[in-house]
Amino acid sequence: MSDILRPELLWIEGRCYRLNDSNTEVSALQEHDLYENETVFKDLGDDDSDDNFEVTEIASDRYCTSLHVSKHYIGSIIGKKGIMKSRIERDTRTNIKIPKQAESGDITILGPSITNIKAARRRINIIVMSLRMKQKSTHFISIPLNESVIMNNFECFKQKVLHQFSSKGVEESLFIRANKLHITIGVMCLMDNEERIQASKLLAEANEKILKPLFSNHFPLRVRVKGLSYMNDDPKNIDVLYGCVEDEDSSTGIIQKVADVLVDYFNKAGFMDNKEYYRDNVKLHVTLMNSKYRDKSYTDNEVASNKRNVRQTFDGTDILNQFAEYDFGVTEIKTIHLSQRKSTGADGYYQPTFVVPLKIN
Repeated sequence: MSDILRPELLWIEGRCYRLNDSNTEVSALQEHDLYENETVFKDLGDDDSDDNFEVTEIASDRYCTSLHVSKHYIGSIIGKKGIMKSRIERDTRTNIKIPKQAESGDITILGPSITNIKAARRRINIIVMSLRMKQKSTHFISIPLNESVIMNNFECFKQKVLHQFSSKGVEESLFIRANKLHITIGVMCLMDNEERIQASKLLAEANEKILKPLFSNHFPLRVRVKGLSYMNDDPKNIDVLYGCVEDEDSSTGIIQKVADVLVDYFNKAGFMDNKEYYRDNVKLHVTLMNSKYRDKSYTDNEVASNKRNVRQTFDGTDILNQFAEYDFGVTEIKTIHLSQRKSTGADGYYQPTFVVPLKIN
């Protein structure tokens, strides 16, 4: 059940939309909830200030625009027996043309005015974005930390932990590979190549408009990874053990600002959910050990008798006590990646979809 006091929000073209129940599938019966509970985020004037798409006048009082929608979402836009599409067309007085199943191409919207066109487009986007938030993530924005100092200290930490605590459910497969060490900024679902291109453009735009002015007086960007913490409440049953991230040679919290503005930028474009953990800031962390990495052949009686494929936690109490202030070192942040999950690139890091080099010039 969704939190009534903190409902799920979607940002679309400068507007904030409330979703009444983020766990409920979109249907024709409650589709109006996706767009009728609308509040204006800022004064949009004639509504052109945040519209980055083209509307073409094809005849007197006849306008047209097109938008890309992954085929994975087309069925939900059409709705059962076409009821969703018909309702949007009726409410916005537009004609929506959707490519057939075997065809490629964009959705075309025809209408009597630019206002009608925009209204129909927003309603389609709301459906797509609400569904996107329910999909498993395929990509994430990451900051690589696979520099030699960090990797060498991590390998040293790993060997010490394995030597001392292997009897407490700790095994080598729990550790991330050293050349995949990174800071996770946020995750997203990109269903096709066009969406990957859109996300790449967003990252490039964010770099030019926001990041460069933000860190222009804080170059080079250096971070220290020091200390340990964990994601859940019980140190005896840990799923994720991570290294803590802090700015080096600066008290401005610049890395935190970079992470927060990126998530906000992608959230308002409808690609990323910034409410996953109901916190105001991105949790800066470097995953060191994760129970989901555990070798599937590693079982005990409890797991073997469980029919479901559940994650087996590990006891990190002694690790936390002994290595609470472990220093993994300092490194300079040189790039921000749009990375593909569960992949490996030529350099051993995640396969990049897009890379932003961090430099002033």
